[in-house]
Amino acid sequence: MKKFIPIIIVLSFVVCAVALFPAFSADTDFVIEDSVLVEYTGSDASVTIPSSVSVIADEAFIDNTTVKTLKLPSSVVSIGNMAFKGCTSLSAVSGGENVSYVGALAFVDTPFLEKSTSEFLTLGSALICYNGTSTDVYLPENIKTVSPYAFLRNQNITSFSAFEGLTTIGEGAFYECTNLSDVNVTQRVSFIGADAFYETAWQNSQSDFAVLGDSILVAYNGKESVVSVPVGIRQIAPNAFYENSFVKEMKLPSTVFAVGDRAFMSCSELDNVEFNTGLVMIGNEAFANCSKLTQIATPLTLSRIGEGAFINCTKLSKVIVQGNNLSIGRGAFANCDSLGVVLLSNGVSVLCDDAFSNNPNLESVSVPEQVTSVTPVVFENCPSLTVVCQKGSFADNALSGDVKLSYNRGDANLDGSVSIMDATALQLHIASVEQLPDVNLPYMDADFDAEISILDATYVQLLIAKLL
Repeated sequence: MKKFIPIIIVLSFVVCAVALFPAFSADTDFVIEDSVLVEYTGSDASVTIPSSVSVIADEAFIDNTTVKTLKLPSSVVSIGNMAFKGCTSLSAVSGGENVSYVGALAFVDTPFLEKSTSEFLTLGSALICYNGTSTDVYLPENIKTVSPYAFLRNQNITSFSAFEGLTTIGEGAFYECTNLSDVNVTQRVSFIGADAFYETAWQNSQSDFAVLGDSILVAYNGKESVVSVPVGIRQIAPNAFYENSFVKEMKLPSTVFAVGDRAFMSCSELDNVEFNTGLVMIGNEAFANCSKLTQIATPLTLSRIGEGAFINCTKLSKVIVQGNNLSIGRGAFANCDSLGVVLLSNGVSVLCDDAFSNNPNLESVSVPEQVTSVTPVVFENCPSLTVVCQKGSFADNALSGDVKLSYNRGDANLDGSVSIMDATALQLHIASVEQLPDVNLPYMDADFDAEISILDATYVQLLIAKLL
């Protein structure tokens, strides 16, 4: 049996960690940053949240034992994970009519939750907890979100139906509701969290691909070594293939636009993934700990690689990243011991700190001019690295003095200069007559498109002729 460990997804509205400067409200008991209530430092029994707040952050009130009543303004739309966890005196919450999301364990260990007798305990349009005993549950039509663990281990429920208003089913929402065999939701459900239907009769009875809502692959039940996700699937849900020990090759169709957090984490046999045009997002830790994965190439449509997406992929040797205004998250390719070469295309714009840190064998990386956010700690503890970039570019200015740099893009044969010999070497490589080693790739990619083609040879010829 899978051990129940809540997966807490931290609320975040930026792709990189940035410095935030506290802006205190008139009441200094509230620490507010950009309309996010980060922390409550007061000791009042009755607390009214300021109207400037739209989000209550993770753990903002955690273990506060003095607050008894809470009033939420209409401006609040989201409450973070464990926001009021352990508030052992909190018995009443009012207002919050526009709340549409309540995070995991937000009110656990509070009288407000534990003493509630409402069949559907809600805030705004979010269902926090179901307290009923019905076998057939029909969700009220005003509810848009089923919060994480709302039906946790409910053994009574056998069927669940929702109106078109429902859009989100949180992580673990029906975790180990073992008798739940019938689920009826519409295609308006656009997000399903990790393990939402884990060990339910419904999920276990599905074919290889358990699909729900807006063509979301909730879980993979098969044992094939080569898996082609069916055309039409739009999302791979968080944890859908988590710790799968059968899949060796994965093919994603062009219809898939998102791979969720930890979707393929710790897939111990996965050695090849085929991404297709149409993919926009790879979630946090999506392929973390895939110890047999050897190389990846992303499509031009990709705009986000999440934090730790490929962390600890110890056999990953080559990474080719194309994208569209792409951000590579913190630690995305950290601790990849075999990683030797990285090609980044002009579509990459942001490299978050530690994105490629702790890679002792990383020798060469191309960083194009379009990258406008990069610091030396992106490449922390990469002692063998040379970064190929354009002189005077943002990367040049940001990394100069801290990282070894080369401005010899087009130097295909690595002889220290760009000449007709490089154009010839490129042509022979493209024609598969005389292959150059992978470490040369960032130098060979003269036009920074993350592809080695005749365009690079032409670019080198133009450089030699001083036409560029």
